[in-house]
Amino acid sequence: MSRLASFFSALSASALLAFVATSSHAQQALEYSAHYKASANGIAASADRSLIRLEDNSYRLTNILQAKLLGLTVATLEQRSEFDLADGMIKSHTYAYHLSGISKVSNTIAFDWDTQIALSTEDEQSWQLELFDGVMDPLSYQFALRQRLLSATAEEVSAMELELEFQLIDADEIEHHQYRLLGDEVLLTPLGELNTVKLERVREASDARETTIWLARDWNFLLARIEQVNRSGLRIKLELTSAAIEDELVSALN
Repeated sequence: MSRLASFFSALSASALLAFVATSSHAQQALEYSAHYKASANGIAASADRSLIRLEDNSYRLTNILQAKLLGLTVATLEQRSEFDLADGMIKSHTYAYHLSGISKVSNTIAFDWDTQIALSTEDEQSWQLELFDGVMDPLSYQFALRQRLLSATAEEVSAMELELEFQLIDADEIEHHQYRLLGDEVLLTPLGELNTVKLERVREASDARETTIWLARDWNFLLARIEQVNRSGLRIKLELTSAAIEDELVSALN
């Protein structure tokens, strides 16, 4: 895999977790937008993430990444997920992934909950996968992870006792993702210092990747930074530069 393809694969699949705030007194999630800068061994990229409400319990989560070399845009990645949020449960409906530029990849997932079948496609290939409660797409599960943190008590988060496990569709299979809380940290970002909780993606010992994530405690666990290191030497970093939750701008510690 080329360095550019590895870059996009890591940013899209290793949990680019730009989360959205919700009220503890309501089911509705708040609309938001967040902006990030990324780097990977000489490749620079920018990322924009947004959530909009389509109907009372229906949402669209969008992620756009652009990579540049020598100031020129060489690749663009767009991801979109539409899902419902009701009674604390997330139900995916559609997912789309399109990578254009030097590399070209297209993936889509259509969820049919009446027949409990998902149709997953990747370029010219397609697969039918049996659905069960809790199975999500590669974007909506990230929303679910943040929901789990928001619904936890401060004692659960501080004691690092949360179970953060999710099932999501990846091409022709349903993957199991697990995360582990590591503790608290005051993190310096391009936006300034933020109180964060640190966690990591739990992987098999044979996996060459290590992924670490920092989420802003004072801003409903909004992503502050994500880093991924491969044994091959590829190091990827993505950092928050600005964000707004509804009409409130995210700000650093005084």
